[in-house]
Amino acid sequence: MAELDKRAEDVLRSNIEILYSQLDSSIQDFFKYGYHKREIRYINAYLSATLNAIISYVERLIKVGCMSETETVLALKFANNLQKHEAQLISISKPEGGFTLPFSLEGGFSIPKIEVLWDDCIGLSTKYTSQREAYEKLLKKKPIIETLEPIVRELLNGEK
Repeated sequence: MAELDKRAEDVLRSNIEILYSQLDSSIQDFFKYGYHKREIRYINAYLSATLNAIISYVERLIKVGCMSETETVLALKFANNLQKHEAQLISISKPEGGFTLPFSLEGGFSIPKIEVLWDDCIGLSTKYTSQREAYEKLLKKKPIIETLEPIVRELLNGEK
């Protein structure tokens, strides 16, 4: 079994760590400062860069036999390919419901959480149906940070 060059591996892991952290920060900043302006350009930029970094590292790990092409990898490959053709990979969940006056608390009251989700990418075709199916199963309309966190943790902690 071949091995990754240690320096290259350190750079790839560092890229993932920095970019994922910036993606998370850009999402938090969106909710603090940009939601009403619908300012998502930093989220798009860091998501694109994070995906690219993850796939670059994963493909090298697969090549040297340290990782297999799991369903998660297929889903991320689909997302990475999409971002090359479809600039928008995210959607913002919108609160549904609301209330009218007079207002009653019978039955409880909750404020729906607004989230940054993977887009549904309905109209995009691909020759890799297994990638699309994995994307639809594992990522579509799910929170970006929550779905990326396990693979990022695995890659950064060296649990290959």
